[in-house]
Amino acid sequence: MNFRFLSGLILLLVFVTAVACADAQDESSSTASSSADSQSYFEVWAVDQSGTSDGPSADSGGLIYIWDGAAISENASKANPEVIDLAEAASKAGCNAPKKPHMVLANHTTQNPLDFRYSSASHVVLANVGSGDTFFIDVDSRSIVGCVNTIGGFNGAGGTGNTHASTASADGRMVIVANIGAKGESGFLHKIQTDYSNNNYAFVETLSLNQFANDLGTSVARPICHEFTADSKFAYVTMAGGGLLVVDVGSADGTTPMTVVNVYGKDIVPGIGCGVARLPNDKIMTNGESGAKGGDDFLYTFDASKADEGVFPNPVQIELPGEDTHGAVTCTDQDGKLFAVTSMRVSNDVNFIDLQTNKVVATQSMATSFSPDPKPDVADIVGNKMFIALRGHKPLTAIGSLESVDRTPGVAVLTISDDCKSFSWEQNDLASMADPDRTISFGLTGGSRITAADPHGLEVVIK
Repeated sequence: MNFRFLSGLILLLVFVTAVACADAQDESSSTASSSADSQSYFEVWAVDQSGTSDGPSADSGGLIYIWDGAAISENASKANPEVIDLAEAASKAGCNAPKKPHMVLANHTTQNPLDFRYSSASHVVLANVGSGDTFFIDVDSRSIVGCVNTIGGFNGAGGTGNTHASTASADGRMVIVANIGAKGESGFLHKIQTDYSNNNYAFVETLSLNQFANDLGTSVARPICHEFTADSKFAYVTMAGGGLLVVDVGSADGTTPMTVVNVYGKDIVPGIGCGVARLPNDKIMTNGESGAKGGDDFLYTFDASKADEGVFPNPVQIELPGEDTHGAVTCTDQDGKLFAVTSMRVSNDVNFIDLQTNKVVATQSMATSFSPDPKPDVADIVGNKMFIALRGHKPLTAIGSLESVDRTPGVAVLTISDDCKSFSWEQNDLASMADPDRTISFGLTGGSRITAADPHGLEVVIK
């Protein structure tokens, strides 16, 4: 549910024939090589939400798969991942076992000398949407080195177990947590002060969002995802009922509190809010999805260049073909033009959008004979390789009503064309996450067994 933009370092390491797809934490232009050597500096992390603690029907635990970037890019089907059992890792760290580990996002450390928006990672931040926890995982040791539970909120200000996304600021000083809230109720934003060098993580603030429901034009205010501006002063927060909040994030220690400085109502930003990402030139990209039932889907770009001055223009709105826009990355073609690439989770399509003309220029289906109903979700990209989490047979979140025997839970590796208008993928471009040892009943009678795996969160982690 999040857009991530990785580039910069590719410019440093690979200056060869241009392909030009880029996605990273925050930037979106780069060149790329087909050589696996050029991609050996990164890993792909993907999260299986299904439980591991007490058998396949358990509601706690989960798995993180980690692939070497070169290996998964060359032949995903044969790449061997490391696998972390989150129930075991949490126990070793003195943390409670998570429930439904959902979004995994990298922090920010060394800045790219060519582009300040790019950074490598020392930790990944894992939001557990069923248990209210945010985990901090050391990239090198693979160990959980911090866990913060935000249920109840800071000083009792409010908070539930629905921790949907926990995003690190660009300056590395804080994480803001989007807590959706209880069903039919408004949610919260929580702030965690972060010290990655010493693995100190302090829960310092909660902001209740119910007060902004009227301005949003919705009955409740439920945050989904967010991203910081490059200066770490503001966060753009998408909302479940449509609309968007711009938050002045205040100070890392919470002494200067978070404040909402602008509200875009649902009439201006329709659709179920999902991922958020920084673009070049102080722009922010978000989407509005139609969800499991289908409907209208949109991509938005916001000009955040004058947020410091209190100037918040209405966004550019681009209507998307297909149903349920979810993962999105950016791609730069051989002429230096920037495109967005969006996966449509319900309809199994991929859209290519020219961000200069704000027009959809191509749509292509991901459905194939080897993956008839892939359900593409969270995505990331390095060079011309786009990585997408493919959902399980019985999804545990968001699209739970859409069960199918034709799923292939895992990570798809798409090769994006030089003109950013098409992709290719073959059977060996699928890294399976189907765990044969953990199965669940399936079908009307429950007489058959099927893998319990349900991938969702995915992140490229720069080493």
